[in-house]
Parts: sequence; structure tokens; C-alpha cells
Amino acid sequence: MRQTVAVVLALLAASSVRAQEKGEGPTTLFLTYQCKPERRAAFRSHMAGLGVGRFEGWRKDGAFKDYLVLFSSYVNEATWDMLVRLDFARYADTERWAAIERTMPGGLSAEALALCSPVASNLADLEWEAAAPTRDPSRARYVVIPYQLLVGVPAYKEYFAAYVKPQFDGWLAEKALTWYGGYLNQHPPGPPWDALLILEYADVAALARRDVVKDAVRKRLAADPAWKKASDAKLEVRREEQVVLAEALLAR
Repeated sequence: MRQTVAVVLALLAASSVRAQEKGEGPTTLFLTYQCKPERRAAFRSHMAGLGVGRFEGWRKDGAFKDYLVLFSSYVNEATWDMLVRLDFARYADTERWAAIERTMPGGLSAEALALCSPVASNLADLEWEAAAPTRDPSRARYVVIPYQLLVGVPAYKEYFAAYVKPQFDGWLAEKALTWYGGYLNQHPPGPPWDALLILEYADVAALARRDVVKDAVRKRLAADPAWKKASDAKLEVRREEQVVLAEALLAR
């Protein structure tokens, strides 16, 4: 019994350290929403207008530094219909969002809540990011990939540096991607994800040729022993969950 308690306390301590890793620095909040299929179209229409307009207003008022609203391209009951990313300059700034949530859960009005429900919120840290010189979110297509980690965070960071980042940077160089971001959940382990990767493809055509670009970049990287070693071990490092294709809803 004492050993079990000690293990639980150690896990809680590790989670606390992870949550406080960046102290008062930047933090990100992810919110996910799910709709019934018959209400999905109406909810998307609402969010594309009044809904995103509210988030833009909150940004201008300083409730958060930036935001991204993604709507899934296809119906899939196993995943979300909408994902919202809120970026805060400081962890303490999340208090302003918490105040908004008291009257508008997930930032949704009563009208929107009748169409769709917020189902989860996750605080995360942006650990990796790179962008092309020019981006056009109105044309972009997004691929959102959640992972469960099978190793500790330090080991995953080493794996990302050795295996993932060289590929993403290669896809940027090939002009397939225009931005990517890699996030770590502040309160792992467990569902819905420990790590979340968001890939911004330039447009539909860039998304369509993703496998061609991926294979070409991997073929070049395979000559690097460190990359090849990390590639061979990837199934021991993380488990990929349900991938979602999405489009951005932008303020008008």
C-alpha cells in the first residue's frame, strides 16, 4: 500500500513539474466541441459569422494574445467537430478566459450551445514551431495529430529533435507546409493526448501531395544515422491517435 501511494505521489509531482515548466511564461488552451450530425452545418455557419466574431472581439480586448478556430473537414463521431486554440502571453492571463467561461461555456452563446457542446479543455505548452515567410490561413488545410507518449517527456523531446523536426522543416522547405506547431499537455499522462501536432498545409493541392513530399524528405534523411535510429524506434516512443483534417474559420 505504501509503495502504491508513493508511486501515485511521484506521478502527481511529475505532472505538477510539467505544468509549471514555463512558470509565468506563455501557455495555450485547447477546447474541443462535438455536435450531432444534424446540427453540424448550422453550428459551422454560426461560428463562421457571430461565433468567430466573438473570439476576435475577445482578442482585441486582450482576453488572450491570439487564437485559431479549426472546423473538421469531415464528419467523424470519434473525433471533434471544432477545435479552438487560445494563446496566452502569461499563464495568469487564463483567469480572464475562466471568467468568460462562467457565463459562456467554451465561449459559446446560448444559441450556439443549442447546436453544439464543448467537451474538453486542455492546457498545453508550445514546444516547437516554425513558419514559412508567407502564410494564407484562408487557403490552408490543417492536419491535427494527437499522440499518447510511451516514454517520458525528456525522451520525447529528444525523439522530436532527432526525427520529427527534420521532417517538418523539410516539408516547409518543399513549400508543402506553411507552419507547424508541436504542443505538450501540461497535465499528462492519459487521454485525450500527451502531445499534439498541428500541420498547416499551404492549400488543398499541398495536402494532396503530402505523401510524395513526405517520402522524398524521408529518403534524404535516411542517410543520417541519428534520424534512422529515431525512425526505427518511433513505435516505442508514441502512439498515434485519430488524425483530423480541418479548415480555419476566420474573422471577417
